Amino acid sequence: MRRASRKSQVSMLTYSRENWDLETYEVFGEGRDPNPCPLCERIGFYGPRIEEPGRRYRQCRFCGFTQDIDQEPEQYRPAVHDCTDWPEVARAPYIWWASPSVSTFRCPFCQQRAVVSRCLTARPIDQHDHSLWKVPQGRKRSYYLRFWENWEFTKGRVFL
Repeated sequence: MRRASRKSQVSMLTYSRENWDLETYEVFGEGRDPNPCPLCERIGFYGPRIEEPGRRYRQCRFCGFTQDIDQEPEQYRPAVHDCTDWPEVARAPYIWWASPSVSTFRCPFCQQRAVVSRCLTARPIDQHDHSLWKVPQGRKRSYYLRFWENWEFTKGRVFL
C-alpha cells in the first residue's frame, strides 16, 4: 500500500460535519469527479456516506478506511458471507466492511446473523490479483458511473 501524502494524513485527522457537507455537495450536488481515498488514494471506492439514524461518515471500500464525523479514523474489516444470495461486484464477492467493535452483522441478502470472524477475507488493497485493482484510475465521474452500471448490485453508484 502506498503511504498517504502529508495532506491526506492531515485530512484524515480532522473530519467535521462541515467537511462532510462540502464533500457530499461536491459529489452529489455538483457531480464532481470522485475524490481519492485519503489513505490508499484509490478512486472509485471512496466517498461520503449516511446511515439512519443520522450517522454521517466517509469510507473507502477498497482499503476499509472509515471515519465518522468528529471521530478518529478506523480500519474496518472486510467480510464476505457465504450465503447463496451474496452478490458479486466487478467479478469478485461483494465486501461487507465491519467495524472493529462489531462481532456479528445481519446479512442484507439472506437476513441471517453472520459472525464476522468466520466471514473475514483479505482487503482488495492487500490482494494484488483482486479484480477491483482493474478499476481504472483518474477517470471522470461519468466513466465510473458507466463502469459500475455493469453490476446489478451497484446500480451505477460510483461508491460501492
